Amino acid sequence: MNSELAELAATEPDAAALVGVAEAAALAESHPWYVDGLRWLDEFIMRPDRRLGRRGAVCPFVAPALAQDIVCFTTLRSPGRTASDAYERCLVLADLFLERFAGKPEFRSAALLAFFPDVEPEAAADFIDGGHRLLRMPFVRLGLMIGEFHPRSTVASVHNPEFTVGRSPVPIFAVRALSGHDLMFLDRDDYPPAVRYEFVRQFDRYLGAQLGPAARARLDRRLEDLREAALEGGNR
Repeated sequence: MNSELAELAATEPDAAALVGVAEAAALAESHPWYVDGLRWLDEFIMRPDRRLGRRGAVCPFVAPALAQDIVCFTTLRSPGRTASDAYERCLVLADLFLERFAGKPEFRSAALLAFFPDVEPEAAADFIDGGHRLLRMPFVRLGLMIGEFHPRSTVASVHNPEFTVGRSPVPIFAVRALSGHDLMFLDRDDYPPAVRYEFVRQFDRYLGAQLGPAARARLDRRLEDLREAALEGGNR
C-alpha cells in the first residue's frame, strides 16, 4: 500500500474500504447516496435512450460489470469545493482502483464510483468538472479514464450534443481502465494539439499492441499529425 492509500486508510477508513453493490445497497441508512447512485445506474446508465444517437445503453459496460460484481463504491469527504481541491483529494482514486484491480482478469471491465455527498449541486461544476480537467491527464498516464457526473452537468453525448449524459443525483467521479473506444473522448477539438498528442500517445502505450494492422496504421498517422500540430503550436 502506497503512502497516499495508507493515509486515506488512517484518516478515512470508509473511503479506503471499497464496497460492492450488495453492500452499498445495505448501507442505505448511513449512505443514502449509494441508493441514489444504484437507482441512477438502473434507471438511466444501463438503459437505452433514443437521444443517444446510437443503439445500446447509455453506458454498455456497466451491466456486465455489475453482473460480475466488479463495480465498487466509495465515499470521499471534501471540505473544499474548487478544482484544485478535487485534484488534491482525488488522485488517490487511481491508487484505490489499481490496488483493487491491477493485474487481475477483471481489470479492463471493472469500475470504481466515488461519491461526494458534501459537495452541493451549485458547487459541483467547479469541483467535478474543473477537477476532471486537472485529473484526466494523470489518470490517462496510468492507463485509466476518469468520468465526471453531477446534478447540473452539461456533458453531452458524443453523438448528440443536445443530450446531456453526465447528470447524476450526486456528484460522482467514475474510474475505469482505458478501452478502445476512448480514443473518441481523448482526441477532441476542445483540447489543444499538444494535450491531444499526449492523450493519444498514452492510448498507444496501453492499447496500441492490441490494434490490428489497419487501426495501427491509422493511429500512427494520427500521432504524426498531432505531433506536427503540437510542434507547430509551440513554435508560434
